[in-house]
Amino acid sequence: MEADLKFYDDNEHGDPRRRRGLAWPPALSYWRSVPAELFDDNAKAEVKAFLRGATTTIPEWRRAIAGDTAAAIAMVIDCKSPDTIGIKVDFAMTALLACAFDDPTAALVLSHKLRQMPISPRLRKRLATSWLVVNMLSSLKRSAPPREGHDT
Repeated sequence: MEADLKFYDDNEHGDPRRRRGLAWPPALSYWRSVPAELFDDNAKAEVKAFLRGATTTIPEWRRAIAGDTAAAIAMVIDCKSPDTIGIKVDFAMTALLACAFDDPTAALVLSHKLRQMPISPRLRKRLATSWLVVNMLSSLKRSAPPREGHDT
């Protein structure tokens, strides 16, 4: 499925179900509904496949959807907290999510941005904490020296 941002807009109520009749791919809401530990290989592949099918003429977006972590972070880091979640927020956060699967910096930024989103406080805390844990575990794995007698 090819997704072009020009066909989507943030409607006046920010309700993703009330767009111009186009169905939203479920992968666009995973960043705000699925904790890090529940992402299996199939869910990760679904997110990445959606992004690979997206098209845009905006260079920054192109880099982000191609998996450039710095570009994905740049798209969201300075954005103020939205009042509602529309396609632009979903798309940018989904690009960041895809990077967070493999990059602890993206996981940390995802955790930080989740804490600013207009979702239920309990879910917001659960999601943000899950990505913070991913960041810490990934960072530990990368910085830990190999232990003697272990091939890890």
